[in-house]
Amino acid sequence: MFLKPLLKAKEGQDIKPNGDFPCKREHIIELANECAQVFAAQPVVIKEVRPPVKIVGDLHGQYIDLMRFFDLWKAPSDTGDIHAYDYLFLGNYVDKGQYSLEVICLLFALKLKYPKQIMLLRGNHEDKHVNRYLGFGDECAKRLGEDINDPNSVFAKINEAFEQMPLAAIVADKQQRIFCCHGGIGPTIQDIEAIEQI
Repeated sequence: MFLKPLLKAKEGQDIKPNGDFPCKREHIIELANECAQVFAAQPVVIKEVRPPVKIVGDLHGQYIDLMRFFDLWKAPSDTGDIHAYDYLFLGNYVDKGQYSLEVICLLFALKLKYPKQIMLLRGNHEDKHVNRYLGFGDECAKRLGEDINDPNSVFAKINEAFEQMPLAAIVADKQQRIFCCHGGIGPTIQDIEAIEQI
């Protein structure tokens, strides 16, 4: 339901900033609720990431850039490279750009379809106190015509899913381990176990 229309941009579909979102509000809420359950079942630190893995940093609602990335380096799909590569996204999916809804709905749909190969970490913009004022809140209000203060809004339900996201991942093979998170870990964190207890 989400993958087909949202991956169509790869085929030249025109998308318009601030235009109507192509997916129904109730479907987005269902997507967010299902993702929240998947995230809640994951550990705070994902340790089973094995190379080869594609690691993607801040997207900030830059849907066209995400599509460009998929065009250049293949997309996680049955006809793409999902069976050969895992994907690790490091957070900050929303705000700033004009297509936060496209970005987060596509990533959530990919997570549900490929739960072991698609890993989404939480960034500092995956917080309702941040994204309410830096773009995502306005986008939900304008494009979905909703009151973002409503606890049953798309905005609220996506932020509930954000609260369940893992915070870090470790990419490991026989020779090395690479610690991945959105930003710094601060001076109070001394080891992985301290993150796991958050």
